[in-house]
Amino acid sequence: MPTARPRRPAPAEPVADPAACREAALRLLERTRRTRADLARRLRAKGHVGAVVDEVLDRLAAVGLVDDVEYARAFLAGRWGRRAAGWTRLRLELRQRGVRDDDIAAARARFEAESGGADELATARRAVEQAAGRMRGLESRVRQRRLYGLLARRGFAPDTIRQALQLAEDDADPETDPTPR
Repeated sequence: MPTARPRRPAPAEPVADPAACREAALRLLERTRRTRADLARRLRAKGHVGAVVDEVLDRLAAVGLVDDVEYARAFLAGRWGRRAAGWTRLRLELRQRGVRDDDIAAARARFEAESGGADELATARRAVEQAAGRMRGLESRVRQRRLYGLLARRGFAPDTIRQALQLAEDDADPETDPTPR
């Protein structure tokens, strides 16, 4: 069982040195991209004074080293193709990381412009297709209810869920298929 790395205790006295705070922030940014909220939390935990942290983060944001919109756009780009999730779930995950709603909206617009439009219905249908095989032997109503729950947990909107399930049902039912055989 891995042991937890011991945490360094916060300094007994608050650190009010902007240069030390900036260096600490840059060290954190060397490892990975971070949100402004995450950086602020980590810097305050290291004992840096709140006003100094805000000032340093404002300067880093001005030069583009801290950009929550870009962080959220990159998160969406990486997350969209991996595991099917709806906008509600993705927005929640970003909010948990400290990204504000207006930054999330801007990132979503930028992501959709870059990707040519992210189709939530197509993503929901893909999730249904992946899960439908495991539920093939179930009664139709039970299968529909379980698929609805799966999509709801993944953050798809109710209208999107209903459309995806209806399209999947139409694809699976040869009697409602309008193409002649």
